Amino acid sequence: MHRFYVSKERIEKSVVTFEEDIEHQICKVLRLIDGNSVIVFDNSGHEYLIELRNVNSKKIHGQILEKTKIDTELAIGISLFQSVLKSGERFEYILQKCTELGVARFIPLVTSRTIPRITSNSILAKRLRWGKIIREAAEQSGRVLLPELSEIKYFNELSGIDENLSIILWEEEEIQDIKNHLSVISNDTSSNISNINIIVGPEGGFEENEIQFAKNIGATPVSLGKRILRSDTAGIVAVTCVMYEFGQFLL
Repeated sequence: MHRFYVSKERIEKSVVTFEEDIEHQICKVLRLIDGNSVIVFDNSGHEYLIELRNVNSKKIHGQILEKTKIDTELAIGISLFQSVLKSGERFEYILQKCTELGVARFIPLVTSRTIPRITSNSILAKRLRWGKIIREAAEQSGRVLLPELSEIKYFNELSGIDENLSIILWEEEEIQDIKNHLSVISNDTSSNISNINIIVGPEGGFEENEIQFAKNIGATPVSLGKRILRSDTAGIVAVTCVMYEFGQFLL
């Protein structure tokens, strides 16, 4: 069944109204008709079964038939600090796939080797586009909570990440690999890990002074193995490793 995200303000009593782009999708793309059912969610943890009304008019709305509490979120909150990439499509791919996997928060990073120029004029357009990618991925994957999309941060602005478990992916790390590091933590019965930060570099990787800075604020450098992965692969792999190690796959 088709799923759509709507803001809480769009749900009033038993009636749901839709934004213009969703109306267009319902009428012109999906060609739904009166009486068809869809599901909406409003970032509250609930899904609503909706019966469409007045589809071919300017007053299209939905009648709520059923409200259900849904739990599709991971028990461990994953924050992905992902460096902005030269290819906008590859960065969007990360947002899409990691939303599907269950990442709770995205923090776009600008590092020393970040290639795209980030200007004030481009930030708004990028955030609108990224938000749309995240929303559509959440709709498709059955999530009822949208991941948070934070403001773009410069690497040297990071602070306070030592409050949670934090790892930074570094291809030159020779001692600590992600498997062993996560295994030690997940098997520590005295720890109660509820959040984890994953920090991923750009196409050219991190500079050594950035790794040292990350260590100083509480992050642990880890490798992903003997091969060097692309930045857009590394983040997805690391998220999957965390999900596996902490038993977070939804079966």
